[in-house]
Amino acid sequence: MNGNDKKDDEKKSLFSRSAEEIIKEAGTIVDYESLLKEKNLEDVAEEILQASYGEFDIMKKDTMDRFLDYIYFKVQTGYWETPSMAYPTKRMNDRVLEGKIIEILNEHLYPDIVLKILKFFTRNIYDPDSNLYVANLIYSENIIRSLYDTYNLFKKDIFQGNKDKRSLNVKRIQQFSPRSDNKLSSPLDAAARLKYVLEFLAIKNKVDHIYTKESLALSRDL
Repeated sequence: MNGNDKKDDEKKSLFSRSAEEIIKEAGTIVDYESLLKEKNLEDVAEEILQASYGEFDIMKKDTMDRFLDYIYFKVQTGYWETPSMAYPTKRMNDRVLEGKIIEILNEHLYPDIVLKILKFFTRNIYDPDSNLYVANLIYSENIIRSLYDTYNLFKKDIFQGNKDKRSLNVKRIQQFSPRSDNKLSSPLDAAARLKYVLEFLAIKNKVDHIYTKESLALSRDL
């Protein structure tokens, strides 16, 4: 393996993870499940938020990041649901647990969860279709509006002449160093990933007052 191949493998490993790797990294999958099943959701949200507030290293995953990894794993190991052939997604096998997760995401962890969801979507470079696993749990207009606003931010950056400034907003959302590889933080690629999510959300939710099919066009006009 040459040096470039090794670098490519290292980059890919950051974003393409198996279910087993997610479990190993999260480490507290049973605890999350027990909390969700046994405690009041407001109390669970408070515990997650308080734990995240104590973790200040933005280069490492905090409790909310790991909670999203746990959610992703639970959906990833579920069953296929296809509201449209172009937008295949999955559902959790445990529908009661899924209902609790939908509520805590959309109601009890807002607004703190928004940046974590954006970070999750924009970092998922090598398997962006699987962003729909998490998107399928979102119905909050506030979260959807934040996704759309960020999409428009990235869309503007596509036409930024300075290549370093062009990727800066994407890196901020991804929580990457400003000195990291610009190829991992292309605003065109990041906007395309969010566009796909927003198109999917438009199938499941009434969003005409937030955005339309025409407003999602990847053009210079906003």
